[in-house]
Amino acid sequence: MSEHPAIDRTIYPMPMFATFQVRDIAATTAFYEAAGFVALATIPGDDGPVVVHLRRMKYQDLLLVPGDPVPGGTTVSFSAGDQNLATLATTLRERAFPGVTVTGPTDTAWYTSDVTITDPDGNRVILTAPRLAELDHAKEWAATFEGDWVGKQ
Repeated sequence: MSEHPAIDRTIYPMPMFATFQVRDIAATTAFYEAAGFVALATIPGDDGPVVVHLRRMKYQDLLLVPGDPVPGGTTVSFSAGDQNLATLATTLRERAFPGVTVTGPTDTAWYTSDVTITDPDGNRVILTAPRLAELDHAKEWAATFEGDWVGKQ
């Protein structure tokens, strides 16, 4: 497993992204870079950046904007790709970013392992990965779902 997912650095129309209000764009950017994101673009303003565009993998975009954050107000989930979640969690804990909490990896009832990262402003990012060793069980479980989805048996 690679420790860092490939990052697509092209500019494209984003089908989904999250915007996080943060008190300190530089500090929050440094934290997300340690979590595997890159600062793809920074839009300057008179008093510092007005937007920092972060990306982890294609279609995994965060925009950081200055403002008064509401702790716990935003949660987004992203696929972890082939990143080792236990290693990432350990690395972030060892870096001891002020105000940051890292929970997990934690197994979910829906056959994933998740790491929940709460940034210094109370925004949450969940990195999730399927538990591949339990893939057959997950498929059996998914067959019980109601709805009109592809792959239902």
